[in-house]
Formats: sequence, C-alpha cells, structure tokens
Amino acid sequence: MNPTYVLRFILFSLTIWIVFIGNMTVQVEGAEQQTADDIVGDVNLLDEKYSSYIASDDFKVYNGEPIIYNNVSGLLSDNSLVENGPQGDVLKIEPLSGVELVVDAPETAYYQIGFEYLIEGNQVLPSQLELEVNGEIPFYELRNVVFESKWKNPEELSKDKYGNEIIPQPIKVDEWQTKFVIDSSYRDSDPFLIQLKQGENKLNLRLTEGNLSIKQVVLRGTNELANVEMEDVSGDNYIEIEAEQHTYKNDSAIRAAGAYNSDLTPYNIDNIVLNHIDAGSFKTAGQKVTFEFDVEESGYYYLGSHYDQSSKPDFPVFVNVLVDGKIPYQELKDYPIQYTTSYQTMVFSHNQKQLPIYLEEGTHTLSLQISMSPIKSTIEEVEQISAEIQALSLELTNLVGPSVDKNRDIDIEQYIPGIEDLLIRWAEQMNTLYKEVKEFNPSVKEIGAFSSLVIAEKQLRSIAEDVDELVVRKNELSTGTNSITAHLGNLLQEMNNNGIAIDKLYFFQDKNDIDVGVGFVEKQWNSVKRLFQSFGDQDYSVNNINPDHLQVWVNRPRQYVEIMQQLIDEQFTPMTGMKVDLSLMPDQNKLILANAAGEAPDVALGVNYALPFEVAIRGALLDLSEQEGFEEVSELFPKGMHIPATVQGGVYALPDTMNFWVMFYRKDILDRLGLPVPETVAQIRTYLPELQRKGMNFFYPTAGMPGMKIFAGTMPIIYQNGGRFYGETIDRTLLNENETIDGVRDLTELFTIYNAPYDVPSFYQQFRDGSIPIGISDYYMYNLILNAAPEIANQWEIALVPGVENEDGEIERWSTGGAESNIIFKDTDKKDAAWEFLKWWASTDVQVAFGNSLQTTYGEEYMWNTANVEAYNGLPWSTSHKEVVLQQAEWITEVPRVPGSYMLERELSNAYNSIVLDGENLRTAIDLASKRVNRETIRKLEEFGFMKNGELIEPYYNPEVNTE
Repeated sequence: MNPTYVLRFILFSLTIWIVFIGNMTVQVEGAEQQTADDIVGDVNLLDEKYSSYIASDDFKVYNGEPIIYNNVSGLLSDNSLVENGPQGDVLKIEPLSGVELVVDAPETAYYQIGFEYLIEGNQVLPSQLELEVNGEIPFYELRNVVFESKWKNPEELSKDKYGNEIIPQPIKVDEWQTKFVIDSSYRDSDPFLIQLKQGENKLNLRLTEGNLSIKQVVLRGTNELANVEMEDVSGDNYIEIEAEQHTYKNDSAIRAAGAYNSDLTPYNIDNIVLNHIDAGSFKTAGQKVTFEFDVEESGYYYLGSHYDQSSKPDFPVFVNVLVDGKIPYQELKDYPIQYTTSYQTMVFSHNQKQLPIYLEEGTHTLSLQISMSPIKSTIEEVEQISAEIQALSLELTNLVGPSVDKNRDIDIEQYIPGIEDLLIRWAEQMNTLYKEVKEFNPSVKEIGAFSSLVIAEKQLRSIAEDVDELVVRKNELSTGTNSITAHLGNLLQEMNNNGIAIDKLYFFQDKNDIDVGVGFVEKQWNSVKRLFQSFGDQDYSVNNINPDHLQVWVNRPRQYVEIMQQLIDEQFTPMTGMKVDLSLMPDQNKLILANAAGEAPDVALGVNYALPFEVAIRGALLDLSEQEGFEEVSELFPKGMHIPATVQGGVYALPDTMNFWVMFYRKDILDRLGLPVPETVAQIRTYLPELQRKGMNFFYPTAGMPGMKIFAGTMPIIYQNGGRFYGETIDRTLLNENETIDGVRDLTELFTIYNAPYDVPSFYQQFRDGSIPIGISDYYMYNLILNAAPEIANQWEIALVPGVENEDGEIERWSTGGAESNIIFKDTDKKDAAWEFLKWWASTDVQVAFGNSLQTTYGEEYMWNTANVEAYNGLPWSTSHKEVVLQQAEWITEVPRVPGSYMLERELSNAYNSIVLDGENLRTAIDLASKRVNRETIRKLEEFGFMKNGELIEPYYNPEVNTE
C-alpha cells in the first residue's frame, strides 16, 4: 500500500476522532462549576422539621403545674362558634374553617399543647388541622395534626350463611378524648414541645378535614417516666385476654381475623372463627388497640402475649404499653416486639428480667400502641440522603443531558469536584445506619428488614470505584425501579409496615398457668382433617347455591363479597322478600360459555366495562333501558360511561366502578420552580423545557402502557381537539378527519418534539423520587400514592386533567372512566328480581354504605371508587380530592364498543408507535390505520348480520350520537 495513502488515512481518522471528542465535550463546556457539597448543601429536609426546631439554643421546657383552660369561650375573640351544653361551653370548628385561640403562658418556654375533643357524626377519616402559633407554623409537622375517633366492635358477632364468623362493622364511639399535639406519623412517642412566649399567644387552628369540637385546652411540660422497680411476684392469679375481643381502637380498620391454625384460640375445623388481630390491620405507627379486663385480687402481675411479628425480618416492631391510659414506667415505652416466623409466647422483660405491673382489684384497660420513635433518626437520615442523591442526579442531567451516550468519557471530578468523596460519604453514612439498627438484634448476621440499605450502599461504592462511569450509570442514582433512591424509598415504605398479629394477652403470676396450645400430634391431625374438608363445596362457590334464590356472580375478592352479602341480608331481602346467593366469579371471560351451557347466573357484578358489548351483541343480555325506572338510575352515572354498553339504542349494563383520571403534581417541586398548576396541554408544553433543564419531566399515560396503547391513553387529546372516531354510523372511521388528525398530532408531538418520556416503567416510583413531578394517571395510582408513599404525604395534590381550549374559551378535559360494570342475563327467569337488585345496588345510599363499610373495616387502601357520582360525597375520602374527582367526572366519556372497535384501538396504538418510535409520517400512519379499521369493521358487520356481500342491510349507529 502506498505510504502516502496510509498517512492520509491516519490523518483523516485522527481529524474525525478530534471532532468526535470535541462534540462529546461541547455539552459540558461552559457549565458553571459546582462542588458536590455545593449541590447537596441546599438540601436539608430537617431545617423545617421538629428535630431541628427543638435543637435550638434557647430550648427550655416548662416545668410548672399544668395550665388547664376549661372555659374555651374565654380564649376566643369571636364566640359565634361556641355552643353552651350540659358539659359547659364547647367550641365547634366546622369543616374547612378555622379559629383563633388566645392562651396565656406564664413564661417563655416550650410546652406540650393538648385538647379535649370530640368528633361528631359517622366520619370515618380522622379529623386533621393545621396549627399556627403566633402567626406562623413553627415546624413542618404542624401542617397536619391528626385527631382520631374512638371505635368499638358490636357485642355480638355476625355469621354468614355458611356459619363463618365475619369481621364486624366497627361502631364509632362519641366520647370526649384528650390528645396532645403529636407527630401525625407517630415517629415520636412524645407530644411536640412548642415554644410559647410569656404572656398572650395566638393558636390558629385551621381544620383541613372532618369536624372537631373542643371543650378544654391544656398547656404542660413533659411527663418523665421513672424506671421500673423490680418486685417479687407471687400467687396464682391468671387473666387471659382474647385479642380478637378488643374493646376499643383508634382506627376502625384494626380488625380481628380468622385463621385455620390450631395454635390459635378459638379454633374450629369446619368454619372460620375470628381468633386473632390481623397483622395486616395493626401495622401503622400510632394505631392503638385497647382491652378491658377485670382483676379479682390486687397485686403485681407479669404481662405476656401469644403473637406473630413477621413483618420486619430480623428486626423488632416497637409498641407503647399503656395500663389505664398511662405507660407505667420507662421500660414499657417503645418496647421491642421481636421478629418471629410463627406464633410464639413472650413475656415483657428487660435485661432478661420479667417486668412486674401492679394492678388494683377492679376493671382496668390495657392498650398497645405502635411506635417508630427508636428509628426516627434513621428514617430522617435516609430521607435526607435520598433527597441529596436526587439533587446530584438532577445536576448530572443538567450537565450531560437526559440521554446517556455509553461511548462518552467525562472527567466528572473536573466538573463536579468532590463527587467521589460525596458518594463514599453517603455509603459510609448508610453503613453507620446499618450498624446502628443492627444493635437492636446483634445476634443475627444480617438484618433482613434493612437489606435495601445494604444494596444501596454497595451500589454507591461500585459507582465510586470508577466515578467517571457515573455519567453512563447516572440512572442508577434516582431513576427506575432499581435505582438507589428506589431502594431507599422501598426501605422507607417497609419501615411503615409494623404488623403484629396477636392471639392472646395474659396477666399472670405463675408462668405455668399460661396455655401452651395443642401438641404436635393434634396439629398434624387437624391439618389432615382440613385437607379433606377442602374437597367439599367451598363457601361462595358457584356450586354451593340454592336455585330458588337470585344467583349473583361477583368478580371481586371475598372481603368485598362478605360485606355485600351482609348488606343484602340486612336491607335487600327484608325489603323485597328475595333471597340472594353471592358467588365468587370463577372467570369473567367464560360468561359467554356459561350462558351457552345454561349455567350463567341471573346477575354478574364487577365485570370489565368492555365485556357487556361482547355478550350483548350475541343476544345474551337483558336490555336495561326497557326496564322500569331506568332513566332515574342511569342519571346516577356520568352519561359517557353508558356508551360502551350501548348496542343499537339498548343499554345492556350499569357502571359499577369508575377509573377516574386526574393530574398528579408535587406541590413542593412546582412551588420551588415557580410553576402554577397547568390547565391546558399547551401549558404543559411550555413547562417541559423548564422541567427538562432541571432533569425532570412530565408523564402522559401512554408512557406507562407497554406495547398496546389503550383508548385511555390515546383518546383524551383527540377528543379534546374535537376529534371523534365514528360518525353517525360506524361502518367508516373518522380517523382521517382533520380534528382527529390534530389530536393525534398534539399527542405524538409531546414525545417527538417536546421530549416527554415515551416509556416510564413506574410513574409511581419517579413521582415519589421527584424526577417526574407531574403527570396524568388514574384511580389505581391515586390509591397507591396515598397509601404507599408516606414520605411525600402533604407534598402532592391532584387537579383536573389539562385539556384544550375550544373556540368558546372553554377548556375541554375529556378522559375515560370505564372500570367495571353490572349485567343481567337475558335467560334469567327472575328478570324483575334481578332488575330490582341492580337498582338497589346502584342506589346512592347502598353505595355509600358499602364504601364506608369497606373502608371502615379494612382500612384506607380499600377505597370504593363507585361509578355513582352522587355517592362520592358520602365516601370517606379527602374532601378536596373528592371535589376534583367530581369535576373531572363531568368530562368522562368512553369510546364506543362496536363491531371492530378492538381493531380501532389496536391500529391507533400501532399508528402512535410508528410515529413516536419509528418516525413515520403521521398522515401515512393514520391512512394505513384507517384502511385496516374499515376493513375489519365491515367484516364484523357481516358476521353480525348488519351487512351482506358488502351491502349495508341495517345501519349500526354510533352509541355516542344518542348520548350527547
């Protein structure tokens, strides 16, 4: 080879390489240099929190006698809210209102502030308020102060028709209670100490949820607990308390449960009997359960328990033990309940010595309240590290852009000096935290409950080993389900699960009196008998029915069915005389086959909202629009939700639940960026550059739909632009109309031009970590964030779906809402009874009763998203959130389910993917989709007899036309 050519080739290659290197570094040239400590220095979550507040130099606790204000009217400048009753003056604070109290402090010091309060009515959620002191909120936790109601169980347990005991509906107890202002998350076992100046101090109470009556205000110092004095315990007195028979609780969701476990008492091999407190209900810090018991002889007793604590592997759950409302001594405060793998008997002890408790003859109460105080500092430090990692991740994104070039090498220390030391410092902090929690169980090699901390530490050390790789690995910091902040977020979530199952509690003087349960042989024999029992007809089975009763299949878990059956037996059957058998639906997709075989039920509840069309088009469902009273019942639901069940003017289902879509946003992040809550899609587009400059983004629902983009993601922006998929009849799609094209363009340009992420594996995770602080999602995300993201509680809100402004200046906010529906089969011989049942179930009173019973019994996560919009006002949800949902419900509609509509959904998804992922021309993609949809629609119309040989025999009308 000619040497000249070789030299030219080398010079050319070198030139290309220099240009390539220059291009790779151009993005970071000119970047403002910040040290790693500068980046995370402004991130201090504790600045506004109670931990920093009480660390001030002037911290002095009041040590005088408690100051009690019994006359609340004397604390008010306006007495209009005061009512005079048999117990004196009572201050009544109405929902979403406030009041100012003026208290007089004898000296400038820190006080605990308490209130004697009452929550009236059948309110399920606790009342919540914001507390200002002298015109300001001293620390963050006072933004949400919680006052719980008192609950008890009915004296007699109910049984279902199979003889099983069912979880009782708790009863709210309207009694005055005293509570001192304390952390609503109960990370502290002690009430807050709040500084008051000498003289007059203004306390502003603004109620954010529920109602509250106050008749006494108390100012006091701290109550120091003495250490235990060991006493000799002798005698043979023995008091056994069945935990499922608890007397009171401060959370209605704390419940008994039944288990076929012969270690528990009572035990029945044939039927479910309630025999323990369910760990899934007694798990949240602050929850308190109380037992009343009688003591026949005064003296010292030991306290024991038969329990199971398997929620925190290798780590204890902490409880405060209260006797007659007070913790007897220091050792019973934040007492560690050790991890177990099965039920065990334990005695409350300290330094291997059993703790004596003195009890006078008479009636007493024993309370257990879950605490997190011993790990509060650990939780706060994990939150702080997580926030710092997010700040670094955002700075890295600002430096190198959102896209990662794996072939790019950057000397990261040059642009962020000290970053390696910062990574190692975080790893060392995590290592120290792990060593501290290991002190709670030094006998084990690893603490399983804190394994996420170990994983996060190893990831940090791995990145620090080659810090220049951080640019490529930056997503490991705070983006995705396996990022470091994801592991820390999961740890924080797991720390809030403090579940303890309790079978029995006992006060004893002789340990030999404790019942140790059945022996090994009896356990094995019980297991064998249970095995044979399982071969018989099961409860709520489709085979275990009475053919004379109305047969209703329910596509829901057993917990729902038990409450439904109870409501039916208490209300519907006495009202109509018709008995109803509820059965757990084996498979909703086999309803058509069951109908063909003559085995279909009379009524099916909770089927997917798209299924009624498939059954109705085959002539198997009853036309509900022909039934008496249909018009009145149909008005209970958003009009657009009837569209999927409409076939040729007939309506073949009633909506059951509503999967509403709303916009989620992080208040803290939008406030920091100075961005108001967006109203339109156009506004969202203007926000995207600002968000992306900060390494953040916006979530649109299609990004969370892998592969197939369903109508819930593709339809809204199209409808908001005035587009529709069908005209008066459905034989030709309107995908090619200008309005529809405009909608598809607006949708796809969010991703192709404005760089919204088109694939987000977990919006929930990225909303939690702040990398996607705003997005549109549904009811399921709402429930998840509300109940599984405690670390961002009070930092997020929901708003209406951003829409498109029309010619009249109105913002159209169309969204879908279909979830589950209820149907009646045409072949039923109980049409009138079936329709009466469906009307009864859809009624507002029944939906409210069911929603309240479900949430009261099973907890906040069991939210009933009824499709009856009237019923929403009576559900135990946040008032402000209900208002948003009800406003958005006015914009709910659905794409018609018609012959071939599945192809429309599929082809619209294919067109979207072609445009966004493959860069195909929008018009070309829509043209191809239209042809395929029209071809499939004609084929399906011929299948169902609306066309023959390409000629229209009977027009198939668009259900939307008759509902607008």
